[in-house]
Amino acid sequence: MAEIRGHGEIVEVLVDQRERQALLQIVDRVRPMLEESNWAFPRAYEQEELEQEFQRLAGADLLKSREADLETLRGCLDSQAPIELTEEQTWSWLRALNALRLALAERLGLDQDGWEERFSPRQHRRPPLATLHLLSWVQEELVEALSGS
Repeated sequence: MAEIRGHGEIVEVLVDQRERQALLQIVDRVRPMLEESNWAFPRAYEQEELEQEFQRLAGADLLKSREADLETLRGCLDSQAPIELTEEQTWSWLRALNALRLALAERLGLDQDGWEERFSPRQHRRPPLATLHLLSWVQEELVEALSGS
């Protein structure tokens, strides 16, 4: 079973090869959902003129940043080396996992609190809900490792 723990400024992600492959498959399956996600391209301004200017000035940088975060996540998982994340890499993982988690939740129509109650325990253990729970668990464990909990 995967374990995530903090050691000072390093976060260690202990996953075996099977778990790495499963996480890589999740990233590869969910990543295309980002392109179709309303969440992935949130509006900064309600006024159209301001929004267009914001997208012109910052849109490409935001996309590049998200892609870099996803590549950091993917690169660490695809490596055979032990996963020991710096604080910067941990933040990249957190941003990438959050983007994937939100895109998946949007695809599933989960946009309000209390959504968990709509599904049976069996549904929560099967894809795609189990995938959402796994992404959330990894994200939560990374936050705890960063905070030293």
